[in-house]
Amino acid sequence: MVFKCPFLKKRIVADYDPTADETKTWDLTDDVLAAIWITIKGDFVAADKDDDLLMALVTSIQVDMGGFTVLKYINTLTAVVMNMLLKQSRYMLIGSDHEIDDIKGVCFPLLFGAPYLNTAMALPKSLDNRKTLTLGLDIANADFDDLLVDISEVILPNARPVGFIKQEEVSLSARGTGDKDVWLQTNWDLLKLLFKCPTVPVEAAWTQTVNQAGLEIDDFMWGYNGVPWTHLHGELMDEITGMAGIESHTHSTLVPDETGMATNLEHWIRYFAVMDFFYNKDLKWRAPLSGSSTAKLKLNYGVDEAMYFAQANYVPVSRVE
Repeated sequence: MVFKCPFLKKRIVADYDPTADETKTWDLTDDVLAAIWITIKGDFVAADKDDDLLMALVTSIQVDMGGFTVLKYINTLTAVVMNMLLKQSRYMLIGSDHEIDDIKGVCFPLLFGAPYLNTAMALPKSLDNRKTLTLGLDIANADFDDLLVDISEVILPNARPVGFIKQEEVSLSARGTGDKDVWLQTNWDLLKLLFKCPTVPVEAAWTQTVNQAGLEIDDFMWGYNGVPWTHLHGELMDEITGMAGIESHTHSTLVPDETGMATNLEHWIRYFAVMDFFYNKDLKWRAPLSGSSTAKLKLNYGVDEAMYFAQANYVPVSRVE
């Protein structure tokens, strides 16, 4: 259910221009916080470079509320994809040219509740547990330079949320091939689990880091049981409006007046797949990890290599007050 409510979108900083690589922290509101919006802006160093390479200028994202970590990402791209899933809409592009010295920006939200802007799900008001946003910043790479950052926060005055969304990205080391278990923490119920894998089907090979995935809670399968990567990836693409045809593609023919088939349509989105327990933003589907004795991913690995996964979990406000 969407709860209509007043909101205030407020600038934290505009055109923040770091002069060197740094880790920078900003204070956030003491009031109820629904979301943070971030725009990453840069100039092309080399022509025809893609959005994920611009996102890499922000090397990490973390939101804390006192001593409690609400959101933590090792890769900005993973944060963008997870929050596209939570909002069910794509990030926004700014600038359309791709030559050297042209400008480009990507704008995306970090959500603490879904649906977006509702009084029931957001970070609570607190004068004791101060909220902060910390970004790792890399002012230039081989593709973009002249990093600028815009940040705004979205406040819900007088709201009294009962819960919020906690997000965290985890790195997994290589662990061989075949069937493997990955243990999950049992502090919070699970809404979405996002995989980011280095090897996925492309060109002539049906090869992927994770062949199949499932979830086991207290020794019983829950929601997913040996589901193929293709279905997990397909579910992700189905959830976000406009995902078929990500921003980078070419066409397979140079014959005049013939369009040809599009190639490389999925580009960087091909590396992601999702296990979803938050259908239509309804909490009744959430996986009950909180209070369980054991919870683990049941993975079948096709390639022996490191990978990442990110969780979006539901936290009752009463647990952090």
